[in-house]
Order: sequence, then C-alpha cells, then structure tokens
Amino acid sequence: MSHECDDCGEEFETLSRLRLHDCSTDTSFESSSPTHPDERKQEDVEEHSNEERIGKLDDLLATVRDGDSTALHQAMATYETRLASAHESGRSDNYRNISRAYREELITVLDDATQTEGFSFLAEFLNAYHPETTDDLPHVTTILQNVSSRYTIRTRLSDGVEAVPVPILEFFSSILDQLEEDGYDFVREALHPYGWGVGHPDHSVADDIFEHASSSLPLVNAMLEHAFYADQHSAVELLEKLVNDESVRQTLPYRSGEISGTRYLLDAPAGAVSDFEPTIPRYWEWQEELDYEFELDDDLEQRIRQLVAEHGIDDDLPSDWGVADLTL
Repeated sequence: MSHECDDCGEEFETLSRLRLHDCSTDTSFESSSPTHPDERKQEDVEEHSNEERIGKLDDLLATVRDGDSTALHQAMATYETRLASAHESGRSDNYRNISRAYREELITVLDDATQTEGFSFLAEFLNAYHPETTDDLPHVTTILQNVSSRYTIRTRLSDGVEAVPVPILEFFSSILDQLEEDGYDFVREALHPYGWGVGHPDHSVADDIFEHASSSLPLVNAMLEHAFYADQHSAVELLEKLVNDESVRQTLPYRSGEISGTRYLLDAPAGAVSDFEPTIPRYWEWQEELDYEFELDDDLEQRIRQLVAEHGIDDDLPSDWGVADLTL
C-alpha cells in the first residue's frame, strides 16, 4: 500500500519513507532566515500554514473515526511534523498545546485499529518511527509506547509471554539504550510496562533492566514493579539479583536525606501489593478492563522479608510490617 504526503503529493511505498522524506512544502515556512522583508508577515504565513496542517489532522482523525484506519498513517505523520516544527522553532507552548490536544486521541485510534487489524498494523508504525531511524527520539514515541504497552499487557494475560511480539520488546529496549540522564520524562514513564516482557524466551527483559541499574535506578524500580504484575516469580529473582549487585550499592536523594538503592528497589513489590492503581500506560485503566488483581504468593513474600532482614531495613519498619509498608 502506498502512502501519499498531503503537503507535496508525493507517494511512498512505505510509511518510513513518507516520514523521512524532505518535503519542500514542509520546510519552506521553517527557515531560520526568512527571505520576506516583513518578518511579521512571514510569521503570519507560518501560523496560517500551521493552522492548515492542524486542520488536516482533524480531518484525518475524523476519517479514521469513520472506519478508515489507513488515514492513520498520514495523521501520525502530520502530528510528527507539527511537533518537530514546534520543537525546532523553540515554541514550547505550541508543542505542548499540540501534544495535549491530540496525543490521547491518537493513542485511542491506534489502539483500536491495532486490536482490529492485528499487530502487523502497529508494526508499521514501530518500523517507521523506530528510535534508530534518527539521532533524536521521534516525537510520536510516547504514543507508540502506550499502544505497544497495551498490546503487550493484553497479549501476556491472554496468551502468555511467548505470544508477545519481539519487535515490541526491541522497540522498548532501543529507547532505553538511547535515553540520556536527564529529560524525556514522558518517554521514561512510558517505559515502565517494559517489565511486562520479563521471562520472554527470545528477548531477555530482565538482563536489559539489570544492565541499567547503575545509571537509571528509579526507572529500573518502576519497570520492576510492572514485572511483578506480569510474573512475580521472575520479578523476585530479578530483585534478588539486583540488590546483591555492586551497581545497586548506591544512595539516592529521598525527601530530606538519602536512601539506599536496595531500599529503593523494595518499593517495587510494595507498589504491586498496595491499593495504588498504576497510571501507566496513560489513559487506560487496564486492571479494570482486564479484570486483573495482584496477589503476592506467600513464598515470595518470605523471600522479600529475607531481603529486608539481610539488609537491615526492618529496623525502620513497624514490628508487624507487611510488604505494603515498604512503599516509598
């Protein structure tokens, strides 16, 4: 199936080629050195162009809602282009406004289309906007993370971990490898469900999480909590491996003082057993939709208690403490 650019009319065989092509119509209003003598007029023209493109996005989404999922390819490309333009011009307010206006709906329609068409439909987008296609993460990354997370969770609970597509896990892994120490907050939080891939026979999520413990312990903690939802036995094994590794013997700022890496990671099983309902993936109450309820096995609770005792953490806990008391 070919994909046509709404701006220049050129057709491309793949979504990746559409996304990466150099569209003269797209760049003419984004030059840092306007050729028109009246700069204000140039800005007005640029704003008019932006409004036209947003109007196209509204039309495309309306087409998708009417049942034509193929329009979603161009809708996603238009959204990516508008965010890229806002980012390059330094218009952070415009970037946020576009993102807030369309992110949830794009997630919803892509999720619906994926459930209808199957993983192959989502795979087109993962390939087109893969982190390795550009120096910086594509602006649609969080949308693809969200829908991929939903697909992973549904698939794991219904068909087992072996049925989770490896390309999804590789997509998450590639993002994890490219994250810098700071920034990308929404991308970081959208990585939490990567833990649902723990135990996959063809992609070791546990090893991937372990390798990032020294540099991204807060993120590792969050992914570990999701690993508990997916497979608490594998998650406890990973927790034990982590707390006994040199890389975790670090301190992190916590409230007015510091906290050990081991104590920090024990928040993962605590989060799973607590009354707190996960908010990631965003815009989806997956526990309610999938009728999911977490209950920690007694033998695993004893292993967690042993870790607490071995590291002297029980000194700061009530005498009748439970795993939920480890919540930070």
